[in-house]
Amino acid sequence: MIIKLKRVAICALMLLIFGARARGQSATPEPSPQASPQSSPSPTPKDTLKKIVRDVKFRNRNFPERSSRTLIGIGSKYTSLALRGMKQGAGFGGGVEVSSADAIPAIEFRATAQVTTKLYRTFEGEAYVPRVGDEQTHADIWFNYTRRTRDNFFGIGPLVNRASETNYSLEERSFNAGLFRDFTRAAQAGVYVRFANARAFRGEDEGDPPVGLLFSGDPSRVPATRFLPGLDTHAEIFSVGAYGAYDRRDNSRGLTRGAYLYGRVASNDGLKHGSFSDFGWFETELDGRGYVPLGGDKTSAALRAYAWLKNPKGASQIPFYDMAFLGGRSYVRGYDEYRYFGNNLLMFTAELRQTVWSKSETKGVDVFAFGDTGQVWGDNRSQVDPVILRNDKFDARNWRASVGGGAEYRASGAFVLRVEAAHSNEGNKFYVSFGRGF
Repeated sequence: MIIKLKRVAICALMLLIFGARARGQSATPEPSPQASPQSSPSPTPKDTLKKIVRDVKFRNRNFPERSSRTLIGIGSKYTSLALRGMKQGAGFGGGVEVSSADAIPAIEFRATAQVTTKLYRTFEGEAYVPRVGDEQTHADIWFNYTRRTRDNFFGIGPLVNRASETNYSLEERSFNAGLFRDFTRAAQAGVYVRFANARAFRGEDEGDPPVGLLFSGDPSRVPATRFLPGLDTHAEIFSVGAYGAYDRRDNSRGLTRGAYLYGRVASNDGLKHGSFSDFGWFETELDGRGYVPLGGDKTSAALRAYAWLKNPKGASQIPFYDMAFLGGRSYVRGYDEYRYFGNNLLMFTAELRQTVWSKSETKGVDVFAFGDTGQVWGDNRSQVDPVILRNDKFDARNWRASVGGGAEYRASGAFVLRVEAAHSNEGNKFYVSFGRGF
């Protein structure tokens, strides 16, 4: 009897255990919000774009001439979309930069190819050393190939007529090397050397008369005003120079504030090559800019004074495409690009800027009004021709001026879309660009 009771108790206990297990297995646990796939929002186009575009950075170069390139990381850290970086008149352009990034210690290799809407193109191979002795000293070495097909040319001097308009092509190769140091976050100085081989010839805009019909690269051409140094010849130029820059501009909130100073000196000499090689000049470039708030953060005055001075060595010449010039978006906006050429340029610009809509400290819309004025002078082609002697003088009647205005949209502290219109005695000009102007 006792044995039977024990068997019954054991059976009952087993039934309770199996029943509890069955109930535990049949119960569906409540899914956690983190584990539920339905609780994760689907990716938005903005999220997808962030995965494709890694970052946006701006690479500025201060020698042998200043340039700024916008790089948008795409795919991996080794590839970027490369925007801007070419001289004015090239049209809108873009390309790709491929770099070694941080894969190789102590040096970064870069290769950049760009093309514009006018089919101007450039290729650059670069070796950048971020640390030379310490973290504040850097070295930059690069080769550049550039092909421009139809830049404007009207003649040399401050009084040339628009009736002489033509265009030219330029093919240039250069080797550049520089050593520079960041003394503070705002102050930088450096030295550089450059070897360039360039050839200017007939442009591809068939709407103008060929440049060879109006000018010649032969210094014996009569009259002397028809002589165009550097045309239809290979000009090999060796340059050595030094520069300093002080940049205290602040774009972190609204309109630009602060100041910017830049200075550069260089010596340039032609090397023996081709039918004409007597090139040589000293060069000085000075640029001062100030940004003054007027009664608050939403109104400011932007002021600029700029001098570009090239003094020929003796009777030597300057290739016409290396001369100072006036005209275009950064050089008196109311005139055609490269409207006036001369050995020297002096220019002044003033803008009154006003924020009319703010979304955040860095995003908003500004309007502005401006005035530009400047003149070119200096011509070393002859010591007796009266027209050339007149070109060589700094004269009050040679000033050129323009006025205008526009608007810009600040998408961030550095990325700005700008639209502007300018008027001068020669007509109206319109510009669309990425950047804060000057």
